Amino acid sequence: MTTSLVSQSEGKKILVIGFNARHVVCSAKRAGYNVTTISHFSDCDLVKCGNRTLVIHQEFTGFLQDLDYKVVRDAIKGIEYDSAVLASGFEALEIPGILGNDPKVANFINNKKATHDKLESLGYRVPKHFELEDNIKYPVIVKPQTGAGGFKNALVRDSNQLDDVVSSFHENEWHDFIIEEYIKGLDASSSILSTGRLAITIAVNEQLLGLRNLGPTKRFSFCGSVTPLKTIFTGEIEAVSESIAIDFGLIGSNGIDFIIGPDGPVVIEVNPRFQGTLDTVEAALGINVFDAHVKACSNELIQRPKYRRFATRVIYFAERDLEISKRISQAFYMDIPCKGTHIQRGKPVISAMGCGKSRDIAFNAAMRRIEAARKIYGA
Repeated sequence: MTTSLVSQSEGKKILVIGFNARHVVCSAKRAGYNVTTISHFSDCDLVKCGNRTLVIHQEFTGFLQDLDYKVVRDAIKGIEYDSAVLASGFEALEIPGILGNDPKVANFINNKKATHDKLESLGYRVPKHFELEDNIKYPVIVKPQTGAGGFKNALVRDSNQLDDVVSSFHENEWHDFIIEEYIKGLDASSSILSTGRLAITIAVNEQLLGLRNLGPTKRFSFCGSVTPLKTIFTGEIEAVSESIAIDFGLIGSNGIDFIIGPDGPVVIEVNPRFQGTLDTVEAALGINVFDAHVKACSNELIQRPKYRRFATRVIYFAERDLEISKRISQAFYMDIPCKGTHIQRGKPVISAMGCGKSRDIAFNAAMRRIEAARKIYGA
């Protein structure tokens, strides 16, 4: 398989731009591409995977500013590439040679309210949205209208708490937010490949959100995934995902977030980019997602793959401010910080993988590796 991938991609230059791009870069490199990266992170494995890494050093607030776009456009000048892949945060960046969604499509989808309203108009099951003047049925989720990762989402249980959260959003200049019905259930996502007219769901994943034993994560922070998610609703999630991909004209590798509530799956968000679940999808299926993405962008869908194993990736968050003095080089670790890196409390430190014949075996293997990393970093 590796030989065929390299023969098709050898010598082709890919530019990957994203707030967090390691998973995309390493998949592209394994597929045989020459990869240049522009990213907010400079993890050791990201630098090792890519042929050239350019780092945006200013603090990332969670929302792209004009300065971010300017820095990226300046960095692109002089870079030779055949195709560009826009990863997390930069999906709406308009530059030549994009391999994937039209930035205008991505920009529309990244507006959670616009996407919700379109999904609702097309008959998909979505959470109810409220305005501040409505008779709000608590609890609700308050979230920025744009942005990813869930770390700014807040669970609100009454009107007083809502006033506090709204004031906090305004203080941080997050003026565009949505108030969404809170649905209690299992967090899930789908991984889709689409040509714009045809689509297949290659995986249904369990989303790990806000696990406290991974550090001081916030309630809805993304902190990993398990692939596959076995549920009686798998077939429904696959069908809904493929339908949405076609309705929105998605191209290449994309994802959709769900909550499986008491009445079944509810669509939460559409993600017009490579997902954070890419690592577990590749490990569980034994495929190269970047290669499949390239094929889909050329109007070719791979055959629907079968699961070979369970795979888990978990992310460890700093329990205090850390100065990295040791570099972890063992297998199954990813997003590895280099020596001398300073990591603030609550920020991601490293992630670890685990695989096995059951969900518990894979999850426990990943958690054991996180515990080992915690001891290495003196946390």
